[in-house]
Amino acid sequence: MHDDSHQDSDDGAKRALLVADEGADAEALREKLSAAGFEVVSATAEEAAARAKEISPSVVLLAFGGREGEARLLSLARRLRAEPSSFALPVVLLFRDDSRALRSAAQHLGADDYFSQGAPAEELRARLGALLWRAESGRRNAPSVADQRSEIDNFLFLLDAVGADARRGVTGSLALVEAEGDVAGQRGRDGDAARAAAPRAQALTDAHGFLKLNLRRVDAVAFYGPATLLVYLPGAGGPAARATLSRLREEFSEAGAGGDLYAGVSSFPAHGSEVERLVEQAEAALGEARVENSAERVVVYGFAESGATVSDAERRAATGAHRATANEPSVRAAAVAQPVGRGTGGRLRRVMLVVSDAARMAQVNLLMRSAAYEVRAAFDGQHALSLLRIDHPDALIVDYELREMNGVEMLERLAKQSRAGAAPPALLLLPAGRDGLRAEALSAGARGLIEMPYDAVELLDRLRELCETE
Repeated sequence: MHDDSHQDSDDGAKRALLVADEGADAEALREKLSAAGFEVVSATAEEAAARAKEISPSVVLLAFGGREGEARLLSLARRLRAEPSSFALPVVLLFRDDSRALRSAAQHLGADDYFSQGAPAEELRARLGALLWRAESGRRNAPSVADQRSEIDNFLFLLDAVGADARRGVTGSLALVEAEGDVAGQRGRDGDAARAAAPRAQALTDAHGFLKLNLRRVDAVAFYGPATLLVYLPGAGGPAARATLSRLREEFSEAGAGGDLYAGVSSFPAHGSEVERLVEQAEAALGEARVENSAERVVVYGFAESGATVSDAERRAATGAHRATANEPSVRAAAVAQPVGRGTGGRLRRVMLVVSDAARMAQVNLLMRSAAYEVRAAFDGQHALSLLRIDHPDALIVDYELREMNGVEMLERLAKQSRAGAAPPALLLLPAGRDGLRAEALSAGARGLIEMPYDAVELLDRLRELCETE
């Protein structure tokens, strides 16, 4: 037997985590791996995910035995793919008896290779060598907060593809997907939105990685905002898209230790061909999916089985309207002073928040939703400029302190990008003591200035006045 103990070393040795089900030829595999220059560490399916975090293996090999153990190993593979810490780990499925079902599972899971446990040592060495070379050269990288910007830049290309297909009259579906992790005891604890935002952000990253590994079923995934993914399902009408996303939701929940997805779907040509309208319809369906205690978590716009029209109260809950607590006096006072962000005819006002700081985004987002505004969020100036090509909110709230470009620069670029007078009116959040920026901000197009730290009542009053003048 080989020693499974592990000590950290700096010798650059290749390390293989071997998870062999009962019936697999584990000892023969260990010998072949050792001969190929790997340090071999064994683990059961139940302990493998934790062991992978502990030892950071070069490759994970799942050796299948009988049919009884397939579900355990496939669930492990999904979990490894869903977690950011193991998303980029090369995973190899080793079969004892080849089968079409196992091959299909390997493809859907995004396995890096799939071959026989009985492969000669030379073949095993060559295949793993090629696999590690690809991994080392950066073929797959786990998405993180740092590189979501590049994903955001790609979402317009996805929308272009949707628009082209919709105009051609073919069938397809667009979905907006949000995620939540196993955050019992954290979500909404003490009404602290910022505290609850961290697990939701992690869940979204997990969901992005999971869906990217299922591109055979969803075709394209992009970050739509700090809490939402945009997913394209070509060739799938509403019911088919719902079935696909419902199945993926089940698999994500199994892989993510309690994580969950909810999605709103619109399809073409059933719901039209204009991308902006399709997105709005997907948002409406997502709002229904968000309703607390809803039996549905994947809702197709206008689909009879997804339920009847929601009430105003349900719609506020669906968009995240928050009931203030004694720990949030400024939000409570603001909500009482200005309870509804509605325009003519009772239409909900739509506000885009352009804020890079996560805690500030959570605070302002909570304030807007408490006043019953519909909220669209953008990570930074470039993301906002991209969104504003297809979205037309009633007003913008822009933080001066953005990544890559500041708020004034963003408003200047928006003015050039928009047709004359077409840019939404904007309130700019200015750092305290920066009076010299006021003239520059107004010249760039800001319609109002709020000094930080902002007063919640003042911010809502200024926003109401801004919307009413439009």
